[in-house]
Formats: sequence, C-alpha cells, structure tokens
Amino acid sequence: IGSMISRVILLALLLHQTGHALSLAPISWRGGRALSTTVQPRHVSPTLLAKKKGGGGKKKKGGKGGKQSGFAWASSFELKPWESSALREIAVLGCRTFQTRTGKPLHPALADAADVPKALWTLPVACVIVGHPTEAASSDAQLPAADDAAEVAAADSTAAASEAVYVYANLAAIEALGFADWQSAIGAPSALPEEMSKKYESGYSKKAGLRPVTLLDASRWVLEKAAVEGGKLVTSRVGLCYAWSEWQDEDGFVCEPGGKRRTPDPTPEELAAAIEEKGAEVRRLKEEEGLGNKDPQVQEAVAALLSLKAAAEELEKSPA
Repeated sequence: IGSMISRVILLALLLHQTGHALSLAPISWRGGRALSTTVQPRHVSPTLLAKKKGGGGKKKKGGKGGKQSGFAWASSFELKPWESSALREIAVLGCRTFQTRTGKPLHPALADAADVPKALWTLPVACVIVGHPTEAASSDAQLPAADDAAEVAAADSTAAASEAVYVYANLAAIEALGFADWQSAIGAPSALPEEMSKKYESGYSKKAGLRPVTLLDASRWVLEKAAVEGGKLVTSRVGLCYAWSEWQDEDGFVCEPGGKRRTPDPTPEELAAAIEEKGAEVRRLKEEEGLGNKDPQVQEAVAALLSLKAAAEELEKSPA
C-alpha cells in the first residue's frame, strides 16, 4: 500500500506540471489491488492559456536589427585619421619636420599639444601629404570582403603605377580641396607634385582640388623617415607635405578654413591705378567744380586717396 501511495503522489506532481489535476475517486480494494483511480484535467483559465501561447508579454530584443555580436561590431569599426597608428605617425612626422626646417611649429596650437595628430586634424591650416600608399599606411584599414578581393587587388596595382595620392589630409584641407569627407580625400589622386629638388619651400602657389582652387602662399617640405636596416641607418622618402592658410576659389574670393570668404587684396598695379583715379577725382572737384578743402565731397575723396596710399605703402613693406 505504501508503494502505491508513493506512486500516486508522484503521478500527481507530474500532472500538475503538465497542466492537469489529479482527482482521486473512491478506491476499492480487492485482493490487495486498487481497482480504479480517475484522472481529470485541471481547469486552466483561457486568459492564462493565451499568455502562455503568446510568449508572455513583450518580445525580447534581438534578431534582425538587434544588438550586434562582438565580432560584427569589431568588423564594422572604423578608425578616424587621428586614431589610426599609421596616419598618426605620418602626421607627427610632418609637424616635426616642419619645425626642424623652419625652427617654429606649423601653428602655435601645436607647440603645447598633448595629442599632435588630433590637434593637426582640427587645425585652421590646411595640410596634406602627397605620396604613394604603403602597407604601413593601410595597416589599420578594414579588410575587404572576399568577393571584393580581386577588385581591390586590381585597384591597388593600378594606383601603384599611377600618379601620387593624398596619403593624409586634415579637415581644413578637405574643405579647401572640395572633398565631402576624409574617406573620399585620403587615397584620391593628387594634383600636387610629390617631388621637389629642395627640402623646404615657402610662397608656393598651385591649382588643385576637385573644383580647382589656387593655394596661396603655401609651404611645402620633404618628409623622410630614418630606419636601421642591416646595421646601417637608411633614410627613405615618405612624401611631400603641403600646408596653407588661404586659397582662392574660381570666383576670385580668398577663402579660409571654416567657410570664410573675402575679396582678394589688391595687387601693387591695381593700387597704383586706384590712386591715380582718386587723385584725378580730387583735382576735378577743385578745378572744375570750384570746391574747397573744407567741402564734404573733397574731404571724402581726399580721405579715400590717403587710405589707398597707406595700403600701397603697407603692401610695399610686406615680404614678397
């Protein structure tokens, strides 16, 4: 009997877990055997059943459009130019070489900068480095998909045989040259030469960019990197660095980083012509119209004439 009761209790527990209830009808015993037990289903409310079938409330986040796995996130991660180890190295090299050649930093903000590549990136001075891409320069880039491997390899071989590209460009240079972002600028073919005979040159002017602009009073200098190979110190050329603070657009306006535009400064010839014209106007007012020095028209014309002469003197004193 004890064994039979234990089995009945176990059966009741199992049925409870499956949503049934055990109802024990009167048991008659005959010859030590239980003749009947009745199992009846337990009543479960329709609401509870609906909740169970519906999955119990809000769906868990995930699936398509949900949280990415660690590998997927790492694969889509893209380094910014001031974060890439290769571009950081070339940015520091460019700044240090300029200071070595000139004895001063490229910009005062770089003198005490804790992070030179990041400071150069936002500098109000356009800076590009022209050269040929190397394995070191692309070591931080994303690996191409398997389907694109052949296309990328063909593009690389074509780029290697073609003219130089922009291997570095900061925000001001991206703006000046008309690129949409750094991804389209870095690696694009360069209209600027990659070679020059001098180690450093200032006062350089050249047309460049997607919509051609003219670099004004640019500086450019050779970048070289020293390394020990086979016990010997070997110097290799990295590229040519350009820096400029102003450029002239196709409409003749002088532009600066941040969208600033102004009319260009007059040339010495233009100033001389303006002085001659304003002087003739002063003489006409006095000789033809009979006005004196105290008349407002004459005073206004004389003030303009003196202003033009001061501008001409200032331009003459400024370095060429």
